[in-house]
Amino acid sequence: MKIKALFSVIMAVVLSLSLVGCGDGLKKDDAKDLMEGFVEAVENGDFEAAKTYLHPEKPFDVEKYFDAIEAREGIDFQGGIEIKRYTEFSSSAYDSDVDGGECELEANVIVGGVGYELSIEIVKNDLGYGIYEIDFDK
Repeated sequence: MKIKALFSVIMAVVLSLSLVGCGDGLKKDDAKDLMEGFVEAVENGDFEAAKTYLHPEKPFDVEKYFDAIEAREGIDFQGGIEIKRYTEFSSSAYDSDVDGGECELEANVIVGGVGYELSIEIVKNDLGYGIYEIDFDK
């Protein structure tokens, strides 16, 4: 009987952990939606819309960032950005650096027929919710 009770407790813990997404109520699907919205805005050249996906604590010039990548790589984001697959997802419920929940989502993307890795860090804290860091590499 004790084994059955222990098994039930273990299963409850495993189920609870499987339902946890990014800390502070963020989920993997929310992170994907945020990345896809941001990528779509960049692809459309709508950098004002892209800025709305950024965390208010970490604004940056999205247009300048992607223009620099286009110049360096010889690509055109407005020609299309295809998210091929998500490769990694990690989260923490509390991070002392951001005073809130954070998660990182990585994806393989294709731009101009070339493969790249897009990584975003999303933060949710008292100051807001959005992309805190972005990294785009071959």
